[in-house]
Amino acid sequence: MNHHEFVDVAAIRLSGLLTRDRKLFERGLDVPPLVDVTPDAETTVENATTAGQHAVDVDTPLGTFEAAYMPWQWRGPEYPTVVYHHGSGEHPFEFGRFASSSFQGLFVGHEADLPVNIVGVRAPFHDRSQREYARALGDLRNFVGMCASSAALFEATRADLAERSDAPVVLSGVSLGGFAANLHRACFGTADRYVPLLAGAALGELFVSSVYRHLVSESALRRPDRLRDVLDFEDQFRAVAADDCAPLLARYDRIVEYDVQRSCYEGFPVAVLEKGHVTGALAADAVRAYLLEAVRESE
Repeated sequence: MNHHEFVDVAAIRLSGLLTRDRKLFERGLDVPPLVDVTPDAETTVENATTAGQHAVDVDTPLGTFEAAYMPWQWRGPEYPTVVYHHGSGEHPFEFGRFASSSFQGLFVGHEADLPVNIVGVRAPFHDRSQREYARALGDLRNFVGMCASSAALFEATRADLAERSDAPVVLSGVSLGGFAANLHRACFGTADRYVPLLAGAALGELFVSSVYRHLVSESALRRPDRLRDVLDFEDQFRAVAADDCAPLLARYDRIVEYDVQRSCYEGFPVAVLEKGHVTGALAADAVRAYLLEAVRESE
């Protein structure tokens, strides 16, 4: 185990300590597949160019979930727009010296060097503590609803931007955010380009076989096929014929495992960081450069 892998394992172990006895999906697995829920999830974005945080309700077949979006930089309708989704457990709209969100690392303080419009989106349950987040995800229904809500918010943001600009809209995100971008591609497929970072489409497999399984309840781990049936969307992702995806994976990732997720991207060139999941997400300069190059290819 190299140091990149060690950091991933240690991060998961620490997460387990912070959430104590809260395990993922311990309260039940009774939920329709993610790919069946997502197309029927809906919300509205009033104006993706108006600064500030904007809460929205996302209506899904599993109930209503609260999410949010935040236009961060608007250079003008002639510029492409990156709509960015954070990773799991982040507080994406908290900024400052002690904040550690991927949104801050990628964009805040670098605006002058970013010839793009930027909009951040926040998934449900990401405005609360880690223990409260873990408690919510004790039910697989909440996890499916959260992911479907993120994809629906991506779609509503894209639709609003399309009314204001003819420039490309690029959907991107890291880890959970990258899975949400890929889920949007599988279920909506309306963005000009997708840049999933440290993510794939075998979402259920992540909870079954990666180091992340240590956060999953024993009752759920005894039904690995159920988790795969509900959460994986590889077939739907591969069925999209458009040449519109620029994935980035990390070779030593112990959470979003390279060998597992790479198979989702058959037919696409996959860029590879020689890092792990945590160290890859922290490599903001390299990730930012990759994202901007992918945006340029969309124009």
